[in-house]
Parts: sequence; C-alpha cells; structure tokens
Amino acid sequence: MILRMEINSLGKVYQVYIDATILSNLVARLSQDPKIAEWQRITREFWQDARFEFILSDIVIDEISAGDEDRAADRLQAVEDCTIVVAAALEFEVAGHLIAQNAIPQSAFIDALHVAVAATHNIPYLATWNFAHLANTYTRPKIDQVCRDAGYSPPHVDSPKSIMEGL
Repeated sequence: MILRMEINSLGKVYQVYIDATILSNLVARLSQDPKIAEWQRITREFWQDARFEFILSDIVIDEISAGDEDRAADRLQAVEDCTIVVAAALEFEVAGHLIAQNAIPQSAFIDALHVAVAATHNIPYLATWNFAHLANTYTRPKIDQVCRDAGYSPPHVDSPKSIMEGL
C-alpha cells in the first residue's frame, strides 16, 4: 500500500477526480519503458502530495477491479480512504452530451462519464494519463464548452504532472 505522508503546510486542499490510468500507474510494477516509468514516478509523487484530496467514481472502481487479481487488489487497496461518488442518470446524460457534441468519441464513453462525474460533482480537477481522449489541447476546449452549455463548471483535465506544476 502506498501511503500519503507529506504534510501540507499551506492548508489548501484541492479536490481531484482520478481515472483508472492514475491507479494503474500508481501500483504497477516499474515499467522498462522510460516514458511509462516516468509516469509511474510522477503518479507516486502526486499520490503522496498532501495538497490533494482524491475522488473517484463507482465507474473507476469497476475499471480497477478488472484484470490481474493481485494488481486489482493493490489498486482497490490504494483507494480505500478515497471519496467515491456514484455515476447516476444525470452523469450519463452529460456524458451523452459530450459524445453527441463530438467532444469525446463514442468509443470512449467511459471517459465521457469521468468528465461528467467531475463536472456534476463540481470537482475542479480531473487527473489522467489519457492524452488520446481527455488531456489534450484538441479535446479540452470542446469538453469545457459542453460542460458549460450543460450548466456545469468544467473540470481542469490534465496529467498529474501538469496539475502539480500548475499549483
């Protein structure tokens, strides 16, 4: 189990919705791929940063429960103390808007759900290593607009590295 041990001397805690890519990189064996190994290092630093309160959804629980039993158990143990929110009809509706407005491709409905959960629960940040559908300069403006059009403040979608550097 990875413990969050740093002391936050400033007292400001930022809520961050995390998707499954964060937990996969948190508990995975160290990769031989230098880029992935760097993501793992950054993710572990992020996880121990006391400035953040990590929040996830039941959708993420389903995702991290799949796969290798030992790794799944490690991922689930890592989130034991995290806040879990439930994706309900409203989140599915907002996710549908994200798909219909071409902010996120239909094949990535789960990613749209992550954005919808963060937006509808007013979670200001969404941390991900998913650059294909979420954390990129092409999709972020579309995601932001769809969330605003639906009446929600969009989460700032980015990598753990960018979130840490931005604060």
